[in-house]
Amino acid sequence: MPARDPPLHLAVGNINVDVYLLVDYLPGPDDNVVAREAYLGPGGAASNYSVAVSRLGHRAAIVGHTGRLAKQLGVLAGLEAAGVDTSFVKIHEDEMPGIVIVLVTPGGERTMISMRGANNLLRGDEARGAVADVLHVASRGVEVLERAASSTRPGIVSYDPGSSVARREGGLILEAARRYVDILVLNRVEYQLVAGNRGIEEARGLLGGRLRYIIVKRGSEGAVLVARDGVWHVEALRLGEPVDTTGAGDVFIAAFNTYLVERGDPLEALQAASAAAGIKVTRRGAQSAPSREEVEKILRENPPRIREYGRGASRAQG
Repeated sequence: MPARDPPLHLAVGNINVDVYLLVDYLPGPDDNVVAREAYLGPGGAASNYSVAVSRLGHRAAIVGHTGRLAKQLGVLAGLEAAGVDTSFVKIHEDEMPGIVIVLVTPGGERTMISMRGANNLLRGDEARGAVADVLHVASRGVEVLERAASSTRPGIVSYDPGSSVARREGGLILEAARRYVDILVLNRVEYQLVAGNRGIEEARGLLGGRLRYIIVKRGSEGAVLVARDGVWHVEALRLGEPVDTTGAGDVFIAAFNTYLVERGDPLEALQAASAAAGIKVTRRGAQSAPSREEVEKILRENPPRIREYGRGASRAQG
């Protein structure tokens, strides 16, 4: 009997050129900071997710728009070299690609200034009829999510709207998630914008319809998984000095989805996500995701601790 192909993830979102400036501190008004180093790299949440999925052993395809400059700088070639299918990417000769200026401090924290460019041309239905095990929509509004979910045939849908969308669309995100999404991914600020005054301990009340899980990313404090049968916290693994946190959230959800599809256990997926993100932040660049072997080694030797949210007891799953 022939072996089944690995699961396919279809990522819908931004394809960017990231310009990294390594600075000693973030400048204030009228300040002038001289960068210690600068380098270019590929980026965009959907791009980062796709590369991470591929390195974890699943198939990945990306849906997006970009400009000729991104092709000239090797962004698409880099995606293809990582094993990502770019056949759903449209290149515009007369449009600038998305560009992000990333200021990175010695502790690895970053501040970003973005220009959407050709990303603004994304509708969401460019892969109409595609069948995928996972559809992941990242850093795009509810309208793109609705088109992507309605025009494809996914098994699981995850949605990471990002801060600018959460500020702009707020409560619309939760309404759309209940209709189209299995896994909603937010950081702490985005959670407050979407959930209003509800604390994490009340977050199970937000689930309903299709929405099964809410993940709240908390940076160095780990992450919280809200499920219908409980709320769980996973620690953030400290595997060395943080170098660059850019793309860590994309690696986190890529690993969560990969392990959830394979194993069916959300807590095991949560551990794998923490391990993958913990490795990523020790490396430069948004697309420096770990391999499956690296994640498995952490899970064997130093698995992240999980505990019920609000309780002191913890456990490390084997």
